[in-house]
Parts: sequence; C-alpha cells; structure tokens
Amino acid sequence: MSFISYAQNYEDVMLWRALKQVKNGFYIDVGAAWPDEHSVTKAFYDRGWRGINIEPNPVHHASLVKQRPRDINLQVAIGEDAGQLTMNLVGDTGLSTLDTSIADQHKDGGWGIVQQTVSVDTLASVCLQHLPSGQEVHFLKVDVEGFEEQVLRSNNWKEFRPWIVLVEATLPMTQQESFEGWEPMMLGADYLFAYADGLNRYYVAKEHSNFALVLKYPPNVFDGFLLIDQEKAEAKAQQAEAKAQQAEAKAQQAEAKAQQAESIGQHYAATLNAVYASKSWQLTAPLRWVFGQARRLKIEGLKSRIKDFAKKALRKINHELLLRPSMRLKLIGVSRRLGIHAALKTHFRKAHSQKMAHSGSAISPFDSKVQDLSPRALQIYIQLLRNSNNNKGDC
Repeated sequence: MSFISYAQNYEDVMLWRALKQVKNGFYIDVGAAWPDEHSVTKAFYDRGWRGINIEPNPVHHASLVKQRPRDINLQVAIGEDAGQLTMNLVGDTGLSTLDTSIADQHKDGGWGIVQQTVSVDTLASVCLQHLPSGQEVHFLKVDVEGFEEQVLRSNNWKEFRPWIVLVEATLPMTQQESFEGWEPMMLGADYLFAYADGLNRYYVAKEHSNFALVLKYPPNVFDGFLLIDQEKAEAKAQQAEAKAQQAEAKAQQAEAKAQQAESIGQHYAATLNAVYASKSWQLTAPLRWVFGQARRLKIEGLKSRIKDFAKKALRKINHELLLRPSMRLKLIGVSRRLGIHAALKTHFRKAHSQKMAHSGSAISPFDSKVQDLSPRALQIYIQLLRNSNNNKGDC
C-alpha cells in the first residue's frame, strides 16, 4: 500500500521513512493550519497516531476540532512569554502571523489582513499541561511564519525532547534562509542537523542519532509514496471507469432487450402473415370491410352517409352473398343494428329476382320463407329449386 503524502514539501514522507516502525506515535504540530491540506500530520493521524495541534486561527482550529477528535487541539499561539498578542489573520491561508513586519509585507502584496488578539503560551507550558505522562514526542513540527525562533526558545529542551524537530527555515513565501538566529540554540541543545529540503531544516536528538542517516537523502522512489492529488486523480479515474463499465453494461442490457423485442416482433409478424395468408381471413374480408366501415360511420356520427354506405356495401357483397349463403345471417344482424333491414330486403328482392331469372331461381336471402334456414339448408333449398326449374324446362 502506497504512503499518501498530504504535506507541502514531502515533509511527511521524510518523517515516515524514519518513524514508520513506531506504532501509535505522538506528534506536536505548532502552526497546524488545516487538518488535511498541506498537513504534515494527516498521514500519521490516518495511521493511528495522535498529538497536539496548536493553531490560533479560529477557522483552522474549528476544522481541527471537527476532523481530529483524537488530537488535543489548542487555539493559542506560542511565544517566549505567556500572555496575549495581536495575530494578523490572512484569510483562509497558512500565512497568518504574529510578526508585524511580515504582515505588512503581505498587506503590500495585496492580501487582506484582519487583526485579532490571541492568547499566547510557551511550548514548555503546553507540554507540561497537555503531554500525557511518560509520552515520548516522536516529532515536533514548527511553521509559524517568521516566529519560529520565539517558539523554539520557549521550550524546555532538557525536559521535552522530541526525537526529530522539523522547522521552517525560510522567510514566508521566499527562499531567503532565516535559521541563523536559532540553529545555534538547537545545536547547543544536543540536536544534530540532519537534512534541509529548501524550505525546512531537520534536527535529530543525539540520543536518536540513528535517524540522521535515515534522513540523509531526499524523497525518492524507494519511499513508495503517492501525492494526495495523484491519489484523488486516480480515484476519479477509477470512478469514471466504473461509470463507463456501468454504462456499457446498461447498453448491453438495452441491446439484449432490443434483440428480444425484435425476436418477439418477428414472431408476431410471422403469425400475422400466416393469418393474412389463411383462407378464413380471405373469406371474411368483405365482412371486415363492412364492419370497419360501420364502426367508422358510427364513431363519426355521420348518419346522413349511412344510406350511401349501404348502397356501396350492397354492391360489394351482393356477389359474395349469393356465393356464400353462410354470410346471410351475419348480414341480417348487421342490417338490423343499422336500421336498414327493410331497405336491404327491398334491394335484395329486386337484385336477386334479376339474378335468379337467369339461373331459374327466384329465391332471395331476405325472403320470409327462408330467413330461419341455416346456411347449409339454404344451399340445399336453392339447389332443389334449380333442379325443379330445370325439370320443368325439360317437360
């Protein structure tokens, strides 16, 4: 598993290289600022460590209280003497400072400054009050925007000896070194200079001098770390890939459903074609036409067109009716529903009398004699009449 670095200049990578064998270690962070962004202690907290975060900026302190419940979070500044001082707050940045000259430089650079009185305590007093009895401090980090010397002078280096001390060693937002005033004091307190990264200087207590060799080289491939921005980018890429896979799965499901729908459609199309090709569908075509026209006329409510329709219908089915006596009963039922039964009787008597004159039969499907006969009986009756007329002609 890669080590995720949150720090601004790989400080947590260097400290983890030296202290990764320590389980549930302890830190003191003077000028902690954010609980995650540019944080030297975030990676350690995530691995079960805890410590004391010292941050006078009320916004940052509130975030620390919320996100670091295991830590001791103090809203104070650290100086050589306890009391109160004016803090120059520079918005939601890590540039807030007790140093008035540095605050003036920020103001000249266009930064908005808000001054606020804050409580000040010494580092020795904080350790005495809040450091658990017998607790080793594995590293101390100091980043207070030009006030580092005052912080370091406020500690009792004989009583409270962090294994590793990490101090910002340049003036804020510059590469100008600023450690000349306090490095002799650190060396005089039996600390060894171990490493400089261009922004910070690392010191190791003589009783833990073995760490000096570990801190000799800058962060490199053997540290196996990943920057938080890279980790976030990879996480987003994985999320995007997961969403793409989900979209592809949905597309495949949609395609499968479409194929299934096409198969069903083909089945119904084949069934419908079979129906259209059947003899029963062809034989009932005239009736469907009649019923369809009747429904259309009924829906439209055009009663005035019923008689014209009836005439057209009679012409269309006249031939079919004579050939298919079985349709007679259905036609009678339809004509009664439409109220044109009497007109149909008159028409068919006239039409059939003309038609049957050539065939030797004078029967009409609307004659009262045969209205109750079945289709088969009607066919037999018509054939008997034709035979009878033929016999008369022979005589």
